[in-house]
Amino acid sequence: MVASISRGAEAERDRSAPKGGWVHPTEEELKKVESAIPAKLPAPPKLDRKLLVYSLSHGFKHNSRLIGEEMLKLIERKTAAFALTINNDSSRWTSAYLKQFDAIAVLNATSLHGGFKGENRKAFLDFVYDGGGLFGCHAATDGGKRWWPEYSELWGGAFGGHPWGKTGTWRIQNYDPRHALNQCFHGTGFDINDELYRQIHPYRKGCFRTLTCIDLSARQNTHNNNGKIKTTPPEAERKPGEPKPANVPLNLDREYPTSWCKKAGKGRVFYATFGHNESAYWNPKIVEHYLRGLQYVLGDLEADDASDPRFL
Repeated sequence: MVASISRGAEAERDRSAPKGGWVHPTEEELKKVESAIPAKLPAPPKLDRKLLVYSLSHGFKHNSRLIGEEMLKLIERKTAAFALTINNDSSRWTSAYLKQFDAIAVLNATSLHGGFKGENRKAFLDFVYDGGGLFGCHAATDGGKRWWPEYSELWGGAFGGHPWGKTGTWRIQNYDPRHALNQCFHGTGFDINDELYRQIHPYRKGCFRTLTCIDLSARQNTHNNNGKIKTTPPEAERKPGEPKPANVPLNLDREYPTSWCKKAGKGRVFYATFGHNESAYWNPKIVEHYLRGLQYVLGDLEADDASDPRFL
């Protein structure tokens, strides 16, 4: 059974909530999430796995954080793939504390550099580079940048705008149909209603194994309704005090990855841009993609994470 929290209930009023307060998932939505979770795991756990989640935003607040947390709780309950801990007190994220976990998940947490300082930043990075897993969805790459560049390097990219907004439906290319993390797509691409990120520096060709990407052959992905090509902020970040630069046309000669995996030292990293809209968390294809990514970073699902020569 899934617990129900009515959307009509009085919204929490705290600093972590979106403007206007939280809108909690309904019982019907939670049932859809539960139904989207595969009955059988892609791979049996090799050990009793422990997953640590950080979901507190220090910038824009995503209401979908709530249903994302419920998705992870339901995966834990339905599949026993991992034991879940959600801990948004970054001061407790020390090297000693992190040793008990197999992987970290950054769940839609924007501007994470605003929450991690000093030894806690080092503990986070060391955990992954020394062999831990790192899973992220949507806003996980909206952090670091010039404030914590090592964090962005860990992912292989940083949020640089979203020419593909939350009200649109976008065509996604299954870039590597044979890949273990893409078996949920059954050899084809797909359409999704969601907000998709463009990745900027440190993104560069060949820095990870691309799984899915924006299909630039689909006109809705490259042009606005008025027929003009989509624009986006420049690749370079502004320095404090610099004027805001004019947007530039979308560069159709580069790739726009939407999910990938990579090695980071001895660790394993998976990221997917999906998850701004609540509906992503009950989309069976996306939920299984998340689950496969989670099992990969936990060390239970073998997957090719070598840089793809097609992107070199």
